[in-house]
Amino acid sequence: MVTSQLNKRYVWLTLVEIALGVLSLCGVPLLKSAILPLLIVWIAFTLLFSVLYLASIKRITVVADGLEIQSLLLPFWKRFYRFGEFDYSEASHTRNGDVLRLIKDGRRVVSIPSSRYQNYEQLRQAIAVNGKECFLARDNAEVVSEYKRLRLYGGAGAGLFFVLLMALMPIAQYVDDKDVSLGILLFSLFGVLFSGAILLAFLYPYQGIVVWRGQIDVRRLVWPFQVKHYQLADFDGCYYVTVKSEGQFGSNDEELRWLIKNGKVVLDIEESIYSNFESLKDATRTTFLGRLELTSIQAMKYSFGKKIQL
Repeated sequence: MVTSQLNKRYVWLTLVEIALGVLSLCGVPLLKSAILPLLIVWIAFTLLFSVLYLASIKRITVVADGLEIQSLLLPFWKRFYRFGEFDYSEASHTRNGDVLRLIKDGRRVVSIPSSRYQNYEQLRQAIAVNGKECFLARDNAEVVSEYKRLRLYGGAGAGLFFVLLMALMPIAQYVDDKDVSLGILLFSLFGVLFSGAILLAFLYPYQGIVVWRGQIDVRRLVWPFQVKHYQLADFDGCYYVTVKSEGQFGSNDEELRWLIKNGKVVLDIEESIYSNFESLKDATRTTFLGRLELTSIQAMKYSFGKKIQL
């Protein structure tokens, strides 16, 4: 039996973030009352994301025929997987180190990063799951994209909350028998437009993708009335893209699959959006054009139509 040994640096970093969020409450009395709701909302989201991050840290126990995944923050939240349940294992190298992913039904069910676990090599050797061989979901049935619901609902909910908060600000002033000045109205309007723009930008990459026998149907979540139809043969090929970015808890690497036509990105499939990213990758296999390592700004430019010139 092998038990994971956590790299405590990540835990301490999260605890520092939580402490800073709580300590910022000390400055609330010094601020104007109009800013208090926004500050309280910011602190609440800081605490929420910190708790979710802690909940995502798993304790892994590997036994002879499988492994048990247990949440560090919620020890009653655990699940046992047998090695035979997985389709294959996939090891990749990122800027943060190596990552071992266990794939089941085209989904990355378990991810074990070397940066988070001190005994990563021992865990990798103890997990008896074969490497990738033949996972041909495209040949057997249609593949329908599945969103990561927690990310979608969390982001959309936060965006709608801020839109409503900005929209209701003048009403709150009126209910408190205060004068609703032109400045408050303009600030509310600007807040609604700004929050709404951020919400649309967050939802724009979400696309419903259906792949069956080389045909791809794409429908955007923000405009579901329009469906675009493609054939795999229409594309010049695909790039495997790794996006490098600096996040709140260190650097993060995100994987994308770009389908290219005339040097431009026609279909962008993001790892962070789809829970069955591996199935979509396999179903959209076409001519391999190469691997790219880009920053978030570079990836955004290419996604919005800039021609790829290497």
